[in-house]
Amino acid sequence: MSKEYKLQKGSLGLWYVVFFVVAAASPLTGVVGALPVAFMAGNGAGVAGTFVVAGALLLIFSFGLVAMSRHVVNAGAFYSYIVQGLGLTCGLAGFNVALLAYAAMQLSCSAMFGFFTELFVTRHFGSSLPWWAYAAFMQMAVIGLGIAKVEIGGKVLGVLMLLEIAIVLLMDAVFMTQPRTWEFSAFQPSTVLNGNFGIAMVFAICSFIGFEATAIYAEECKEPKKIVAKATFTAVILITVFYAFTSWVFVQYTGASQIAAEAAKDPGVYVYNVAEQLLGGWAVEVISILLITSLFAATQAFHNSLSRYLFTISRDGLLWSKLAKTHAVYKTPYMASIAQGIFMIAALVTFGLFKLDPMINIFAWASVLGSMAIMVLQFGVSCAVIKYFRQHKHLQVSLWSRLIAPIISALGMLVILYVVIANLEMLSGSSSPVVLFLPWLLLACMIFGMITARVLKHINPQKYEDVTNIVIHS
Repeated sequence: MSKEYKLQKGSLGLWYVVFFVVAAASPLTGVVGALPVAFMAGNGAGVAGTFVVAGALLLIFSFGLVAMSRHVVNAGAFYSYIVQGLGLTCGLAGFNVALLAYAAMQLSCSAMFGFFTELFVTRHFGSSLPWWAYAAFMQMAVIGLGIAKVEIGGKVLGVLMLLEIAIVLLMDAVFMTQPRTWEFSAFQPSTVLNGNFGIAMVFAICSFIGFEATAIYAEECKEPKKIVAKATFTAVILITVFYAFTSWVFVQYTGASQIAAEAAKDPGVYVYNVAEQLLGGWAVEVISILLITSLFAATQAFHNSLSRYLFTISRDGLLWSKLAKTHAVYKTPYMASIAQGIFMIAALVTFGLFKLDPMINIFAWASVLGSMAIMVLQFGVSCAVIKYFRQHKHLQVSLWSRLIAPIISALGMLVILYVVIANLEMLSGSSSPVVLFLPWLLLACMIFGMITARVLKHINPQKYEDVTNIVIHS
């Protein structure tokens, strides 16, 4: 294969990959936006324990993912894994779902970025551009970092991620220095299963979105078979500890019996109020700025993931071949970055011109759609792992990693997906008919991918076989 269609091998170490995937999880956005709603609509004080349960489920999922990553090194990640295990027909369905997932998550983060940037600028300077203009300018910066040397993006995201985590941990640390009696009922099964555990579990699982992208950077890692595994487990453990500990601190601060009611008073400012009481007014301003940079970091991480999916499918011969070209100097998928960036900017401007609300409409719809799509992908990968290792019995993989863990994770993802679909209006905060249409859009994308594969197999069986072989032997 020509060098212009290859990524830069050996350019990423462990912590670069961890920075990329934890940045996608957007820890500060999760604390400010998701935690209060989980307290209010979920299981109250049990949210802290729910994060432990969610982390455990995703760790279980990770065993199968990591086992397959040791034998499949491909920037197509989930698409490639599904092709390897379930065939090209399911693989193209998975690709469409991945495309939908990362595009939706980018749009949701971009809209939220524009909304909070407009608020910040208006509050401090009195006048402002419309939200979509800020989101479009941010996308231009994202494209630039997407084209630049991948390590540069890793360093930028690393700094932003550490800053957003630092302000939350500072709150936690200040509270921990205050003398009080600690209690751990938030982690007891009776508390965790109290109230609406299913809703809390959905918020918890969605707070991890992005960690699965470790495999996307496999072709660019120094030692992919080691780093993907270490980065996956490291990311899941870090996110679990961060959210479980922070939510427990909030429960301690407010009180286990009062946390749901306090968060319900105004979930949008709950964390800001706690920060002001613990650290002072300056913390509110810092969190406001870091929330914006957190959304930028998350958008960059999802942009990178989508670029590599587009690069891979194009390299396999199923999309415009130019999207598989890499930068002559940086060896990044720059054409894929430019193409998706143009699409994102056009979509944001169009939404703005049609007067769609960045939070009520775009963020609400896109974040729910993206979350459902990621869960479908994780279910598909779990099934692919089982079949892949049944077809390759000579590979030395434990029964736990090749069968038991994937079965548990597949069932877990199906249950959570059901809860999401059953509670779409509450989770999105919108009663629009568009919200009820989203699961059907997801299903349509899957069916379209499968039909595309079957048509290709019918009209050009040789190309169908060639693409399958390219993925399997890549």
